[in-house]
Amino acid sequence: MTATVLDVYDSDDPQAIIGEAVDRLNAGEIVAFPTETVYGIAAKSSDADAVAKLFDVKARSTGKPMSLAIGDDDSLDNYAQNPTAIMHRLARRCWPGPLTMVIQATDPIAGLSNESRALLAPNNWLGLRVPSNEVLLSVIDQLDEPLVLTSANKSDQADATTAVEVAEQLDDNVRLILDGGPTKIGTPSTVIKVHNHHIEILRSGALTRDQIQTALQLEIVIVCTGNTCRSPMAEMLLKNKMATANGIPIEQLLQHGIHICSAGITANNGSPAAEQAINVLGKQDLDLTCHSSQPLSYTLANSADLILTLSNSHQRSIVNEWPEFADKTSQLADDGSSISDPIGGSYEIYQQCAAQIDTHLDKQRSRIDNLVIPNQDIIRE
Repeated sequence: MTATVLDVYDSDDPQAIIGEAVDRLNAGEIVAFPTETVYGIAAKSSDADAVAKLFDVKARSTGKPMSLAIGDDDSLDNYAQNPTAIMHRLARRCWPGPLTMVIQATDPIAGLSNESRALLAPNNWLGLRVPSNEVLLSVIDQLDEPLVLTSANKSDQADATTAVEVAEQLDDNVRLILDGGPTKIGTPSTVIKVHNHHIEILRSGALTRDQIQTALQLEIVIVCTGNTCRSPMAEMLLKNKMATANGIPIEQLLQHGIHICSAGITANNGSPAAEQAINVLGKQDLDLTCHSSQPLSYTLANSADLILTLSNSHQRSIVNEWPEFADKTSQLADDGSSISDPIGGSYEIYQQCAAQIDTHLDKQRSRIDNLVIPNQDIIRE
C-alpha cells in the first residue's frame, strides 16, 4: 500500500494536514514526520499496540528502546525520577533541539501502559527529547501526550533526510508521511545518559561534546536598570570572587564552566560602563573598560541558573514579564533592600555602592556554591 505524502509547507491549509496526522495517530497508525535532524516515525505513547507496531516497522529489537518526544511546554519533572540541576540546565538550553536525554524514569510514567513502559524504559531508563520542528510540536500539542519517536529507516540502514527517502524504506508500513523538505541538520540527535552529576555520551550526533560542555556552564545574570553602573560592577566583583575561589584568573572562568554577565531592564545595546564605575573598580585592578551594555532578553533569562537583581522593582519587572522565572530570580540583598542607583553621583557614591554590592555578594556565596559547577571530566564517552 502506497503511503500518502502531504507537503506541510506547500499547503493552503497546513493545520488540516496536522489535524490528519493527529487523526491517524489516534487511530493507532504510524506517521512519519520531519524533525530538525532526520525524519522520524512516531506512534501515540499511550497506545501500546501502536508502540509495538513501531518496533516491527523499524525491524528493531525490543532490547533497543525508543525515545519519547515531548512538547516544549512539558516538564522534565513529569518523567525524571530525581531531576537534577544538570538535567534542568540541559533541558533549558538544548530543548527544543537535537539532544536526547536518557534519565531514570518515574514509576509509573504518566500516560504509559505497562507494556509501553517495558519497551521504552527497560531497567527504568527513559530517553526524552523535545524536537525543534513546529509541525511535530503542533501534533504533540494537539494530541496532549508525548509521541514515541524513532528515526524513519530500517535498523542498520541510512537515516532518511527527505520524505522520498522515508517512502523508499518504509512505504509498505507507513500510511502517512508529512513532507517538510530536507531536514536542516541531517544528522541524528546526540544521545546522552545523565546519572548523578556525570554524563555519558551513548551516541554521537548533531551536538558535539564541546557544545554539551558549553550548555552545562553555570550561568548567573545580574540585573539593574541601564546596565552601566550597578550591574557591571556587581558582575566584575562576582567574577573576581569566583576566580579567586577557584584559584584561576578571571579570563579562565568560562573554561572552567562559569559564565557571569549583567543586563538592564531598560538598557540599550552597546553603552560603556559609567566612568566612575570604571575608576572605582580600577582601584581594585578590575577592568570595566570593555563593558558593553545589553537589555535583559527572554533568551538570556531563560538560560540563567540564577538572576540577581539590584532592587525590588527589577525583580518585580522580571517576574511580571516572565512568571516562570520567579524561582530563580531574587534580589542581591538578601534582606530585601535595594542597592541605590549611583548614576550621576560622585566617585565616593560609586565607591559606597561598590562596597555595598561586595558585601551582599559575599552573603550570596553559599547559594551560588550550591549550584552545580561542572568539572572538566563531567562528560564520559
